[in-house]
Amino acid sequence: MAHPRFHPVCAVDDLWAGEMQPVSAGGTDVLLLRTDDGAVRAIQRICPHQDQPLDNGDFDGCTLTCGAHLWEFDVRTGRSINPDDALLAMYPVEERDGTIYVAVDGIRPFHSHA
Repeated sequence: MAHPRFHPVCAVDDLWAGEMQPVSAGGTDVLLLRTDDGAVRAIQRICPHQDQPLDNGDFDGCTLTCGAHLWEFDVRTGRSINPDDALLAMYPVEERDGTIYVAVDGIRPFHSHA
């Protein structure tokens, strides 16, 4: 099995706890978030509900709320909270040498019911 190819997306210091930032990794739109405990997560940038940018929503350090229709997601797992039957694609993340890297190959964004 091939190792994932990681793409540099931003400096570690550009993303603080509780913040989110849209980036492009290998031509894929990704939303980076740093949780309250300091972990970096990379998720699909578009809400699976009706293709709205999730970075227009609110992030409290753990839960991401879509600004369009208030769908809520736990960014630690990618699972939706409300409603409870949707998922976000999650991408592998590495932090090294002061840079955040994201791998996107073979991972497709999820779409859900309307």
